Amino acid sequence: MRQFIEVRGARQNNLKNIDVDIPRDKLTVITGVSGSGKSSLAFEVIYGEGQRRFLESLSTFAKSRMNQLKKPDVDFVFGLSPVIAIEQKKGIVNPRSTVGTMTDIYDFMRLLFSSVGEACCPFCECIVPIRSAGQMIDHLRLLPSGTVLEVLAPVYKIYSENYETVFDEIRAKGFRTVRIDGRSHNLGDAIELDEEADYRIEVVVDKVIVQPDTFKVLTKTIENSLKLVGEGFIRFEIESQPEGQHVDIDRFYRGFACPEHHLTMGELQSNYFSFNDPNSACRTCGGIGTFMRAEAKFLIKNADKSINKGAFDPKLLGSSTSTYHWTIVRSLAVHYGFSLDTPYKDLPESVKQLLMYGTKGEKFPFLPGEDASKSQLRHVGKMMGFGGFVHVINWWYKLYLKRNTQSSGEDEFYKRVMVENTCPDCDGKKLRPQRFSVKVGGADLHQLSTCSLIELYDFMNTIIFAPERSNVGQQIIAEIQSRLKLLLDIGLDYLSLGRRSDTISGGEAQRIRLSTQISSGLMGMLYVLDEPSIGLHARDSVRIIDTLKKLRDIGNTIIVVEHDMDTINSADYIIEIGPEPGSQGGRIIAEGTAEKLRMNGDSITGSFLAGTRKIEVPTKRRQPAGPMLSLRGARANNLRNVNLDIPLGVLVCITGVSGSGKSTLINEVICKQLYANFHDARIMPGEHDELLGHEHLTGIINIDQSPIGRSSRSNPATYVGFFDKIREIYASAATAAGKPLTKNDFSFNQKNGGRCENCQGEGSVTTQLQFMPDIESVCPVCQGARFNEDVLEVRIREMNIAQVLEMSIKEAVEFFADQSYIAHKLNILNQLGLGYLRIGQSSTTLSGGEAQRIKLATELSKVKRGSHNLYILDEPTTGLHLSDIQKLIDCLEQLVDAGHSVIVIEHHLDLIKVADYMIDMGPEGGSKGGTVIAFGTPEEVARTEGSLTGKYLREVLKMERQGNVC
Repeated sequence: MRQFIEVRGARQNNLKNIDVDIPRDKLTVITGVSGSGKSSLAFEVIYGEGQRRFLESLSTFAKSRMNQLKKPDVDFVFGLSPVIAIEQKKGIVNPRSTVGTMTDIYDFMRLLFSSVGEACCPFCECIVPIRSAGQMIDHLRLLPSGTVLEVLAPVYKIYSENYETVFDEIRAKGFRTVRIDGRSHNLGDAIELDEEADYRIEVVVDKVIVQPDTFKVLTKTIENSLKLVGEGFIRFEIESQPEGQHVDIDRFYRGFACPEHHLTMGELQSNYFSFNDPNSACRTCGGIGTFMRAEAKFLIKNADKSINKGAFDPKLLGSSTSTYHWTIVRSLAVHYGFSLDTPYKDLPESVKQLLMYGTKGEKFPFLPGEDASKSQLRHVGKMMGFGGFVHVINWWYKLYLKRNTQSSGEDEFYKRVMVENTCPDCDGKKLRPQRFSVKVGGADLHQLSTCSLIELYDFMNTIIFAPERSNVGQQIIAEIQSRLKLLLDIGLDYLSLGRRSDTISGGEAQRIRLSTQISSGLMGMLYVLDEPSIGLHARDSVRIIDTLKKLRDIGNTIIVVEHDMDTINSADYIIEIGPEPGSQGGRIIAEGTAEKLRMNGDSITGSFLAGTRKIEVPTKRRQPAGPMLSLRGARANNLRNVNLDIPLGVLVCITGVSGSGKSTLINEVICKQLYANFHDARIMPGEHDELLGHEHLTGIINIDQSPIGRSSRSNPATYVGFFDKIREIYASAATAAGKPLTKNDFSFNQKNGGRCENCQGEGSVTTQLQFMPDIESVCPVCQGARFNEDVLEVRIREMNIAQVLEMSIKEAVEFFADQSYIAHKLNILNQLGLGYLRIGQSSTTLSGGEAQRIKLATELSKVKRGSHNLYILDEPTTGLHLSDIQKLIDCLEQLVDAGHSVIVIEHHLDLIKVADYMIDMGPEGGSKGGTVIAFGTPEEVARTEGSLTGKYLREVLKMERQGNVC
């Protein structure tokens, strides 16, 4: 059996025809400076070739139905096993995906509730037996022949719909009679109900006389009614009894139904608890948990004007004063005694609440004006209620969605006055309310989905089942607990099953996928991981290392692309690629154990391991002496009424264990509130009392890791903004050469201009094959240059525009040294360690960390004197080698020195230790976090007892003083 994975002649991307042997059944780390070729070797060569060979083994029919992979540029790879890549990129944008669905735990939870759950009466919380249709019939057989029995099912009003909508649905399902508060009504008649009042409505499913031959038909009736109405509940009401016989009513219902409301629940299936099933999902949000809701402040166009003069959005009341809503407003003004000529801002708060949120059931007379329509005049003096304009807009929006027809005018209106918010019907629970009448261990599914994983694990140990359900329940709980334990072991105890996948970080998503692989228990596999330490506090790094070792010890080969020194030190074998990024990299500069790298003078990583190179602690930190951002009463997510002062004009680090509330505090509360203040009032920040001090800032800039563009035509030159200048230079050169070319001709986006029309400026053409991978070949017309011959003939210092786009940023710095505008922007990109990127490199090939640094470079290149911006960065060290982190720190220092403020959410101790000021969150993640544990300089936090970050920072600062990092 082979002991190594042998790679020979790897030339993918910038790899320089390398040969390397990677030991099997070991933990191998591939490291090196950013852009040196680590991912090319690990993912594109090793994973890519392994996956391609697996797909080649499939039948032609199967291959025709899936995307095929191109062969990487490598001579051969020996010793490959079935390979799985676990990357740290998010890639999950589906709002229905949750931690529970990603791990399959939610499916087991649904199975648990449908198998051993206890139902409660939705009216009185009394335990209701769960029976199949057959079991119900067996019980009904106890009734004496001739008993008149009525079968009913409860129905519920739909949020923001009127009762007539409910009756229409009942009619559509074939039922004709309902009981409203105990009184029967024929649905063929007009039924007038107060829309503001609540009624107990039941559908009369059937009315039968108990006879031996009626049970077969009744069985079908019960089965159909459980599917169509009642949300799983059904009621049997004894109308009359045969003469001479007496039925003990209390005894009949005892143990069979709710003693008071006589409800029984039908047999449950697991899809009864699925928010992806239309029959179980919330009627309003469709199982997503969020919904567009009208915001009162956006309905007011100009608060300085009166209602008569146009205070409201014109779409709300209509252009004519005879519309229904104008009449409502006038009627309200007469009844409640306020003037429509008073400026809206001067109206009493009670009147504003009345207009926006209605009369709360109180009635007032309808008073149409002289110009009212005939239909309005017929209702003069009629007492009626009003739900408020917020309710009106929400109702209009639901009707708009039902019509399923797009209207730019309506769409613009709803975007203007509505914001995404927690679903007002299910309150974010995603399911219909009746689903929460079923409980296990006294808790419903939503309660268990929103508690932390550690709380859920502990709760599962406390559940006691009835003897007849113990066997089934314990088996399901064993499956749930085994999966939960894996998630706890890798430091994700603060997450919850209901947490949306698009709100978790790439590192968290990667660790979740890793836990599912461990649970499979496979051996002989090859796992390729991309920086699993991302997003991990120093306290939790050891957990991920132990998990990787556990995966290795059961007989698997682990290859990790990583910069984290703890992971590198724990590896069995290390491969360092370099020495520089881009075209200057792609070579093996060191390999072996951590001890060998320390002694290797060519190894950059080894010099950091040995302590001969290090990021220095500043000898003097900036002292917070200026204005502050003062946050009061932050309660979003797990924040516990946080009060906080953040100094401006310095470099601030927000730290804490994963899930402690760092991102909520900065991104959800502070960043969104400032963005609402400076840019868009429609942005809804996380719940808090107030944020003071924003007047000291000029603007807010959030530099995240989202792509700089989703088109292959987007590149660093277009994003940073110097490509237009390059085109102008070439257009001037064309004019000087007597060629009739303009600036537009030097764009590969311009149709019928200077681009190659055969490939439409892409430089390549793609041929789609049925069961073979798509063939992407160089355009035969322009040979990959992307422009036509006329454009390519224009040269500056013997270089045409296609050759300039192929230059690395480092090369372009020298080429454009005489162009101050271009050179300035290129120099900043180069200082950030991005010199290896091509200036025309497609944005779709950039990592999240590279995209973030390009955005940072863009901001640095346009720093203006006299302005005071707040820059927010979330884990900017992602994907950076220690040598690159130093470059990042230098650029952040430039921003602060230019008079700006920088807030960084970070775990990396080498960045934390250089901060001017720290705020440490904790003490743990999830429900055990959300408080400020420590604040001050890194030295002050390091001395704070109870601060986990301080504990590890203390060691780093101590080592610095001793002059030895490792």
